[in-house]
Amino acid sequence: MDTTLREGIQRWGVYFPFRVRREIVRYLAEIGIEEVELGVVGEERLHGLLLSCRRFPHPPTFSVWLRLRKEDIEKAARLPEVGFNLSVPVSELQIRRRLRLDPGTLLKKTEELISLAARYSPCVTLGLEDASRAEESFILQICRVSLAAGARRIRISDTLGLLHPLEVIRLVELLKKAFPETEVGFHGHNDFGLATANAVAALLGGADWVDVSVLGLGERAGIASLEEVLAYLYFRQKCQHYRLELLPKLSHYVAWQAGEVIPEFRPVVGRKLFYCESGLHVDGLKKAPELYEPFPPELLGLKRKFSLGAKSGRAALRALLKEWQLDCPEEKLGHLLREIRRRASELGRPLGPEEIKHLLDSLQQK
Repeated sequence: MDTTLREGIQRWGVYFPFRVRREIVRYLAEIGIEEVELGVVGEERLHGLLLSCRRFPHPPTFSVWLRLRKEDIEKAARLPEVGFNLSVPVSELQIRRRLRLDPGTLLKKTEELISLAARYSPCVTLGLEDASRAEESFILQICRVSLAAGARRIRISDTLGLLHPLEVIRLVELLKKAFPETEVGFHGHNDFGLATANAVAALLGGADWVDVSVLGLGERAGIASLEEVLAYLYFRQKCQHYRLELLPKLSHYVAWQAGEVIPEFRPVVGRKLFYCESGLHVDGLKKAPELYEPFPPELLGLKRKFSLGAKSGRAALRALLKEWQLDCPEEKLGHLLREIRRRASELGRPLGPEEIKHLLDSLQQK
């Protein structure tokens, strides 16, 4: 489930107008994303966005986020055929200090409002906010009450990104065992850089859904990255119904609209991800790309590029001289390599074909 238009725009300074939101959903639909969380109930033009996006050739399922409040449910009820993702704090800290309720009162309120929501939505999700700091016994209790009241899905939220993959698997398995007929989702934040790993762990542990956003946009450090999770599923789990070749276009579009800069070596979509200078790797890649590439760069519109520098060795030098159609006598190869390493160290970067040709010409004139 992609939540770029709900969680993603919670990133400080990110604002997406209607036309941008619609374009993002169009990309997501073409990629094959199964569900899109369109936003928060009460947002301006949400109804228009829903109707507009339903006209796409193969639209995903749509859902909206709402608080556990009667007024939010009544607003969401005006949206046709959309999933309700209700958020309920479940940690003692959140219940008592933010909601100023006791657990028993929250259980009664949850039962009443889930029952109301189920009258209007084809899929009501109970979102367990701050589940990573909640008592498991209370999680099971509120899930039991909510499912009896009409909820169809449970969404674990690691609100502060505190869990590690083994803990995620354990929590998912706990819920799947307790409620085997219920869909389980996972929403994990990236505060310790574990969001993508935790999302993958949740799926491997039996979760039916994980939340992602383009470039991992979200509150603070964001959440699991759409492109990372999707690439893992495509290449490692053989979920090859997704149109992976559209990921770079979507990522760069969202980056541009959000004022983000995609690092050149960012996983999956970084422009220089397959640039290589290290001698051992260059030699291996020239023999067989799969030796040091996790997936073919061409599938994501990326390019392989080799350079020579301070980290290069003889085998890589020979291979690239041949590729660049440059001749160097074997007895001068060692000297050329030393000159390449020296020059690259001085410049603080690898050298390209023209620079290697200049060094080679200088060497041959001596």
